[in-house]
Amino acid sequence: MLKKTLFAAAALVAATTAFQPVQQAEAGVRIGVHIGTPYYGGGYYAPRPYYAPRPYYAPRVSFCTKARRKIRNRGYYRIRAVDCSGSRYTFHAKRGGVWYRLRLKARSGYIYKVTYL
Repeated sequence: MLKKTLFAAAALVAATTAFQPVQQAEAGVRIGVHIGTPYYGGGYYAPRPYYAPRPYYAPRVSFCTKARRKIRNRGYYRIRAVDCSGSRYTFHAKRGGVWYRLRLKARSGYIYKVTYL
């Protein structure tokens, strides 16, 4: 009985697979002409417009307190602001018992000139 059942099952499987409708094979060829649009891996993208790089301008040291902090970090004390307007700041400060006039660039905080008072 077991042999008949296995034989019938095998015949049924063979009959169902033998009479399946045949599907047409598709060729996987894709032809496209894209002039002026480069191909970037996953798809086609329009080229981005070119923008020239903008020159970098450092932000100004916004307040006298930030400039004063920069001077204090360089060993000066008793710092007095003389002029905190425009593109350059002027301070009077003491270091080693001697008074100095310090001039800073407002954008970078760079001390570009130190003179005795």
